[in-house]
Amino acid sequence: MFLMAVPTILGVFGVALPGALFNVGADAKQLQQFHVEGLSNEVYGTVYPGGALEDGGMPLGGVGTGYICVDTDGRFGKTSIFNRYPAPMVIGQPFLSVKIGEREYVVAVPKDGVGDAKAVHYFGHFPVADLRFEFDAPFSIELRAFSPFIPGDSVESNTPAAFFEVFLTNLSSEPLTAAVVFSTRGFPQGEAESFSSGDWAGMQVAHRPVEKLPDWVRHGYAVAAEAGQVEPSDQGARVSSTRDLKANERGAFRFVLAWHQPYLRDGSGRVEKHMYAERMPDAKAVALHAVARRDEWLRRVLAWQDAIYGADFPGWLKETLVNAPYALTKNSLWLASTRVDDWWGKEGLFLVNESFSTCSVSETMPCRFFGHWPALFFFPELELSTLKAIRYFQLRGGEPPFCLGLGFEIRDPRYHCQHTCGAGEYPQMIYRYYLRTGDRAFLKDFWESARDSLNFMMSLDKDGDGLVEDHAHTFEGESFPANNPMDNWPWYGASSYTAGKGLATLVCGIRMAELVGDGEQARQWRALLEQGQESYEKKLWTGEYYRTYNEPGTGRRNDSCLAAQLSGVWCTRVLGLEDALPPDRVEKALACIAKLNMPASPYGMVDAVFPDGSLCVEGAGSGIPDTCWSRDIFIQCNATAAMAFLYHGKRVEGESAAKTMLDTIFRGPHAMPWAQPCGLSSKTGGTCHGHDYYDHMVVWSYPLAFAGQDIAQTCAPGGLVRKILDAASGGEVAR
Repeated sequence: MFLMAVPTILGVFGVALPGALFNVGADAKQLQQFHVEGLSNEVYGTVYPGGALEDGGMPLGGVGTGYICVDTDGRFGKTSIFNRYPAPMVIGQPFLSVKIGEREYVVAVPKDGVGDAKAVHYFGHFPVADLRFEFDAPFSIELRAFSPFIPGDSVESNTPAAFFEVFLTNLSSEPLTAAVVFSTRGFPQGEAESFSSGDWAGMQVAHRPVEKLPDWVRHGYAVAAEAGQVEPSDQGARVSSTRDLKANERGAFRFVLAWHQPYLRDGSGRVEKHMYAERMPDAKAVALHAVARRDEWLRRVLAWQDAIYGADFPGWLKETLVNAPYALTKNSLWLASTRVDDWWGKEGLFLVNESFSTCSVSETMPCRFFGHWPALFFFPELELSTLKAIRYFQLRGGEPPFCLGLGFEIRDPRYHCQHTCGAGEYPQMIYRYYLRTGDRAFLKDFWESARDSLNFMMSLDKDGDGLVEDHAHTFEGESFPANNPMDNWPWYGASSYTAGKGLATLVCGIRMAELVGDGEQARQWRALLEQGQESYEKKLWTGEYYRTYNEPGTGRRNDSCLAAQLSGVWCTRVLGLEDALPPDRVEKALACIAKLNMPASPYGMVDAVFPDGSLCVEGAGSGIPDTCWSRDIFIQCNATAAMAFLYHGKRVEGESAAKTMLDTIFRGPHAMPWAQPCGLSSKTGGTCHGHDYYDHMVVWSYPLAFAGQDIAQTCAPGGLVRKILDAASGGEVAR
């Protein structure tokens, strides 16, 4: 039996309720600072009441394993563990109950007549979900659920399992016998097999795959309880653990859920195999592997979180840094090599989807450019496998793929979409990887690929002014596809966003050319950079800021102040390189963004605002319903603008710009901490398009901007990334 003394708070019976996991109440509108069990530093976070989140709770799962959400009402929510990736399944069922005598209490808030909890206090710090339940009963319940997301350890992070530790405290003055039951209602049915190992007893269920596969294929899941027993059930697996608790004693009941769903069919009809299935033969093996590592996993997870909570950042930034990597759990695949003609080897192929929940596209170039930071920092070997895939599909003319496939496809690359941006983003990501690893052999190996992509980018300068123009792919009367990241807002000629990022890519390319000794290429790019800088000034500078776009030949021009006009500044600064734009121009542009874009909405920095304060309303009307990017809040635009402020020493403006958007996501009128959108509506604070987007992980470049560092510096000894990796490996957290 696991018993412990805990701090307490006053409960509904006038007796002590435990506050061991965390000791504050739910308040969905307040960022709170409090203690959490297992962490030495106080955390900053939002505690949600039951049913508070419209789009679901925190996902449990690792890297490339699929996920299952624990919702704020105490039920399992969305899940992809059965290989339903686009349009994930929704379980919608409670999974815990408590039996005391003849009475069984369902540990969930009431819904459709099921559920006995009168309140829930829900705190997620990915990959840990801590919940406190209130009952009109002589006991209290806390739940800690977690899965192995461990920076620096891609193998353990690829284990398809989650632990559920239930803490039940006897609040009565009499002894109490309680059985906690874990069940899998709503899971597929199949052939059940009991198993045991040491103190653990469980059940494995082998079932037909949810997605269509040949009749011989069996997938599985398993549940097990410590000091437990298997219970008869006609609804999935069901295990329980029983304890005798004295008055005011607190007992721990531990369960593990494991899944093993080896085969998945991509959008082309081809069957692939999960990497985790190369290591473990079935769900029972996964469960036993997890049981043997339960203490180690939790210790390492809490250690890397402690490194963040102990860092010198604002509390709201710590909250998002801990939680943002959830998108890898929801969107990542790690596939094994199963065919002799697979271009990847035994290391497997790691891919992140733009958003399986909303817009399923495999490794969209602009989304990966902004969202690949956690993979780059914490799993560089996986990042390398993706870069190799992009290079594999690069065309002979230098153009990299826009994506590796629409929907759920991974071998069907698409081109000629947002290529004005993507062709420059790919070389920058190559240089980012070099800065992360310091691997000169890698840089030499990828040099030709980076060079050819950059030269392809410059081939899109059709008027020879040194700037990459925008090339809208719209039909007359329509606004989609705009062929820039704001899909339904076409730009024409030179835009401050696309052309500015192109100049930043030239700065990056010149440095790479110098490092590999290609002096002639560096000379050519310097000449183009100088020409482009002059054209950028002439075509886009208004006297106060850089206008959104200008096409002198047709007279099409938009003079609004674009929040993302200085994205190129962010591009070069994270690489430790000089801005491509004059300092005085950057200063003036930042002042205008602060004056116009920042106050235009209470929910974040509006994408485009005119000098008179009116919102730009251009584009929209097709492709993406109810979205007008010009007057809404694009996550990446808001973030890169905030970091441009920070890198230029404007801390107040930078913090305000970043915090306002993140406050909306975590504590706004439609909070979505684990369903983060592509963008926010400037009118409602809700999503203006989608959920679970890859590119919102751009927040993991905030620490660089706050510290005035580049990638190499933050990954060096003493930098935040190195501290996190050291902590997760079991080393001391540097203070």
